[in-house]
Amino acid sequence: MKVLVTGSSGLIGSEAVEYFDARAESVIGFDNNMRMDFFGPAGDTMWNLKRLQSVTKRFKHFPIDIRERDTINQFFQDHVFDLIIHCAAQPSHDLSAERPLDDFDVNALGTINLLDAARQYSPNAVFIFMSTNKVYGDAPNEKELIETDTRWDYKHKEDYNGISEECRVDMSMHSVFGASKAGADIMVQEFGRYFGLQTCCL
Repeated sequence: MKVLVTGSSGLIGSEAVEYFDARAESVIGFDNNMRMDFFGPAGDTMWNLKRLQSVTKRFKHFPIDIRERDTINQFFQDHVFDLIIHCAAQPSHDLSAERPLDDFDVNALGTINLLDAARQYSPNAVFIFMSTNKVYGDAPNEKELIETDTRWDYKHKEDYNGISEECRVDMSMHSVFGASKAGADIMVQEFGRYFGLQTCCL
């Protein structure tokens, strides 16, 4: 099995790299350390890349920017993947308001670049997208709560295990981040339904 992990030096991406490094034939990671551009020196993930390189055996890192469609397409032409775990993202509500174009380009455009490359060159790959509950905006806040002795809980039994994926995403206030991630989330679902790709939003 050949695995691609985007955002491979980040929190979730690096965990996926380590997990599949012990189980797959090869693991390729895309990470251009955009987090440092977003958050300054405190956001630098090079330390995590170096750690991964010291503890893995089958992992290869490429500083690829998922916004660069031609680069993505060329890479996918040269590599066929069985599994794509898309973790790369601009994750900040506040930063999305300050840099809405960068937020959209990473979260929405970067996602469709990967989806379309997968559609063309790795159509049998499983495509897992690390989404966010923020795609629902403030709609979950409408759920009725009750106060117990130790905490607040959902009033209705059907909500005990969390917000259902049937929760609406429209008619709701989103952050710019939530909107760009919702666009990506819906596109991942649509590439599954329309093109028959094996896609999943988490």
